[in-house]
Amino acid sequence: MDKNPLDRWLGPPVRFAALAAGYAVLLITIAIGLEIILRRGFGISLQGADEFGGYMLATVTAIGAGYALLERGHTRIEILVERVPHKARAALNFVSVLFMSAMSVFLAWRAVVAVRESMEYQSLSGTPLMTPLWMPQAVWAGGMVLFAVVATCIALHCLRLLIGDWRGINQWYGIKTLSEEIEEVTSEVEAKTSTKDSAAPAATADGEQRA
Repeated sequence: MDKNPLDRWLGPPVRFAALAAGYAVLLITIAIGLEIILRRGFGISLQGADEFGGYMLATVTAIGAGYALLERGHTRIEILVERVPHKARAALNFVSVLFMSAMSVFLAWRAVVAVRESMEYQSLSGTPLMTPLWMPQAVWAGGMVLFAVVATCIALHCLRLLIGDWRGINQWYGIKTLSEEIEEVTSEVEAKTSTKDSAAPAATADGEQRA
């Protein structure tokens, strides 16, 4: 299957943001685990692990929405879409992309407004840390803006495909078929296998040189 041309430009920044969010979740998970151990064992609190965990959840949700949209990972209702003709399926996919784009732009707009209001009123969190709310909200709003950019670019691309090659809408923005999912899993397994195979001779050669 041909690669989505949008993936060339949007893929790297979106995947970088998703990877950064994943590492952030790992760090906050370690912090929360340490908080539990310290509280149970020593009666000490890190002060803020649960608060920043909430901020992280909102940010990861915003960034993950854009990543899932680009990877066609959002939940879709397949029972009806798979039974309609291909042209009608393309029209339905186009309409869904338009609604997704409109919703993402609205959410990004409201997120930016929330950040501006928090800065204007100097809002603080109702916790002992008294965190300025605009700081975590700014990161969350950045994820929402990324989501809106991805959705808008996809909507514009779908509009171009609708005028030209409408089959590309189903190919790049429709529901993933079973064969596509199998192909993705197979390619991932092959990539991991080739990496291990290439690393093994290097390790062997390094061991021989040391010997």
